[in-house]
Amino acid sequence: MNKKIRSWIQILILCLGVILQSFAPLTQVRAAEYNDVITSVGVENRSGEALTQGLDIWQEFRLTADFVLPDNTVHEGDTTTLQLPSEITFSNSSDIELRDASNNLVATGRLDADSKTITLTYTKFVENNSGVRGKFFVYVRVDHDVVSEEKDVDVNVTVGHRVLFAGKIRYNGPPGKYDSKIEKSSFQFKDDEKNVIRYNITVNRNMANYSDVTIKDAFSSPNMTFLPDTFRIYKVNWSWNNGDWKWSDAQDMTETFKNQLVVNANGDGFTLPLGDTNGFGYMIEYRAKANYDLVDGEEITNVANMSYNGSENEQSTSTRTYQIAGGVAEGYVFTIKIHKVDEAGQPLQGAVFEVIRDRNQAVVGRLTTGPDGNASVGRLLRDNYTIREVTAPFGYDKLTEDIKISPDEFGSDKSVERRIENKKTPPKTPTEKEITFKKVDPNGKEIPGAELKIYSGDTVNLEEAPVADWTTVADASKVIKLAPGTYTLREFDAPEGYQIVGDITFTVNADGSTTIKNKGADDTVLAAGPVLTITDKEDTSPKPITFSKVNLGGNEIAGAQIKIYKGDKAEGTAVESWTSTDQPKQLNLEPGIYTFHEEAAPTGYLKVTDITFQVKPNGTVEVTKVGEKDSKGEDNRVVAQNSTLTVTDKDDDVARKITFSKISLGGVEIAGAQIKIFKGDKAEGTAVESWTSEAGKSKELSLAPGTYTFHEEAAPTGYLKVTDITFQVNYDGTVKVTNVGTKDAKGEDNTVVTDGSTIKVTDKDDDSPRKITFSKVSLGGTEIAGA
Repeated sequence: MNKKIRSWIQILILCLGVILQSFAPLTQVRAAEYNDVITSVGVENRSGEALTQGLDIWQEFRLTADFVLPDNTVHEGDTTTLQLPSEITFSNSSDIELRDASNNLVATGRLDADSKTITLTYTKFVENNSGVRGKFFVYVRVDHDVVSEEKDVDVNVTVGHRVLFAGKIRYNGPPGKYDSKIEKSSFQFKDDEKNVIRYNITVNRNMANYSDVTIKDAFSSPNMTFLPDTFRIYKVNWSWNNGDWKWSDAQDMTETFKNQLVVNANGDGFTLPLGDTNGFGYMIEYRAKANYDLVDGEEITNVANMSYNGSENEQSTSTRTYQIAGGVAEGYVFTIKIHKVDEAGQPLQGAVFEVIRDRNQAVVGRLTTGPDGNASVGRLLRDNYTIREVTAPFGYDKLTEDIKISPDEFGSDKSVERRIENKKTPPKTPTEKEITFKKVDPNGKEIPGAELKIYSGDTVNLEEAPVADWTTVADASKVIKLAPGTYTLREFDAPEGYQIVGDITFTVNADGSTTIKNKGADDTVLAAGPVLTITDKEDTSPKPITFSKVNLGGNEIAGAQIKIYKGDKAEGTAVESWTSTDQPKQLNLEPGIYTFHEEAAPTGYLKVTDITFQVKPNGTVEVTKVGEKDSKGEDNRVVAQNSTLTVTDKDDDVARKITFSKISLGGVEIAGAQIKIFKGDKAEGTAVESWTSEAGKSKELSLAPGTYTFHEEAAPTGYLKVTDITFQVNYDGTVKVTNVGTKDAKGEDNTVVTDGSTIKVTDKDDDSPRKITFSKVSLGGTEIAGA
């Protein structure tokens, strides 16, 4: 009886009619070669379809062969040899096995890349069975070392003395030279163990100068492991030759770089810093192995990335279709379909499933059934899969057992469908759920002082008692038991410095989760399971802040020129400015940091340095920086109380430099004048300063602003002393004569002049008449007359 058979790993179609041989023993003298058993050969694309397009360099395709063995003739060890044409070579040299549906080994196939031959060697199976026939294939490509230009190639396969025509292919010829910073390629090698793929990374085929080069390599496909012991790296010279890059002058740099190789934590790739290329190229080689058995036609994707020149990146991706010559790969063409129904057979929407490939435990699809109860996942290999329900439709029980799919279940349309039934969840008596309420600031910190009430239903009826009410406390949530249903939360009072949120309507679901139904458009409310988090925004509305400018006595003073700046520096444009009066100044300022800047102090006062303060959301004010020391070297005096900032201007009693010049009528500094300076408008008490003038020198004193008396105790010989002069030291450091004094001995006014901070006092010459007595006497001392 005929039956459809399938391959275990490598056979595409192998139909074996099983007929019992006679029990008569056969004696095989020696191995024979049977080349007439190959009935036809052909070509197909890599997926086993008609080859309709031209082939590029390195592009592989299938060479197929049909065979029929004569009954009772072929013995164990007998062979069949196929010779490829010179224009064709193997794309990989993996040996093949031909097995029947029961996994019996029919023949082995040896692929010799050097001789370009396929040698089939038959097993004992052919001696015990008849009607042995089948089809196998190998992966081949155009040998571009032989075919160097675009052309049609006849694929003639030699079997013994016969030449079989497999078909005509079109070779597109070698490509033109192209930019190649990094390229990733992969291949299989016949002597490697199963599930191993070899990889090459070519770096800087351009032979350019790149700096700070780092290579990162990782698998996109799951369960692939980089084998560090197979890592090799060579410094090479790259050149372009007949549509392909060739390398020469290889220097093995493995020992140099292996200590810099960093393997990814999960073993699926590595990072390798190469540094500067300095006009050299590199070839990196390594192997990787799947942690499970790969199937013929399975795609393995790997990505290599090159970062260089500081911030530039180049990427190359290799997708290797794992090949088992003679295999039955049909590719990613299979589909799993799900139809979800209730107990009455009606479709169910909203069921969520995961489809897991058993071979590598990869989740190949996450499906949600639609209104028709259907969901599907495609692009699957023919393999074993598990369907697992993640979420059942609302009101239905979730499946507790997984659903298995085997390769045999995929039909002729390459799909398999499962009808999955869910039972309705029995109704339960509603029970109260513990719902957690969090009242937080924008930073997520739970804040105290919010007065909250919860009402049943989607509106607030103040005539009904609330279901719950409480005032929040710092760093603590509120847990309230609520039966499933709809509720409305209202905030009657927000914490100080925060805005009240609008009414929030929410639902407590049967599973204890919460759902927001309605809230204020600008409010932030989050429902996560049984937790409802309500965020209060800070109150950014302007607050009335009072500024008081006082003297040391606490009295408001007028004339201070003041500016307020946003931020912690007096920069940019002031948000407010004014000149103080005998009344405090009130401003409306939004919460934030500000700088108080006194542009000019009232006369007789010292201006303060810049003061930084904060207006808080609750309308209070706080000094955050009292400012630098003032011109006296003292700290500013500033007090913040509630919403008032009081800034004190100190008396300006800092001494100013005053210069005194004692000169003659000729304007020359004269020596010998004894001078005293008294505080006040009289020369009384103790002098604050005294000195004797020196020739050619002025006298500089430090005097605080105020009224003083210049008193000349004695004039230099030959000069008249001046009378007392009253003068004033001003706050701007200038000096002013307020009383020139009484007239001097000549009956004239004093001569005194001020210039900025200098006062010049002139001593006049003492030329007033004196009484002189003349006595004419004799030798005896007696006055005599007549002289």
